[in-house]
Amino acid sequence: MIWLERLARLCGALAALFLCLIGVVVTAQIVARLFSMQIPASDDFAAWCMSASIFLALPYAMLRGDHIRVSLLLQVMPQRLHRPYEVLATLIGLALSAWCTWETAFFVYESFLYKEVSQGMLAVPLWIPQVGMPIGLGLLTLMLLRRLLRTVQGQELEATEHG
Repeated sequence: MIWLERLARLCGALAALFLCLIGVVVTAQIVARLFSMQIPASDDFAAWCMSASIFLALPYAMLRGDHIRVSLLLQVMPQRLHRPYEVLATLIGLALSAWCTWETAFFVYESFLYKEVSQGMLAVPLWIPQVGMPIGLGLLTLMLLRRLLRTVQGQELEATEHG
């Protein structure tokens, strides 16, 4: 699944780019205010960049094992139960992620279908800034499926892959 790992890395790079764009938008707004000007909808664009950054970072964080895990149970559990526990935990995460992907994809589709636009100074079709949500969640779902397969096969999990 090297293609999935490459996609996760690409999403990580895009998440970093959107994070940098927040800095650019905020800096531009500060400079504009120094000249008694305003950039229309700068707050909206910064918020949309933050949303894109958060959701697109999900698959990359999964690849690197950077999601928060509660490992207390693993510490007190016998070694023979570790793999069944990991399978169950990953299945639960996979189900939740798949459900969130479906719901956000439907949400974005409705925004597109009903031609919803932002209510700020600029009328931006809302599906454009929203599309990062189902993309990030969909790739997170695929990364969880990858984790499930690795767990069942007895391979190393993401938490040990910091390369």
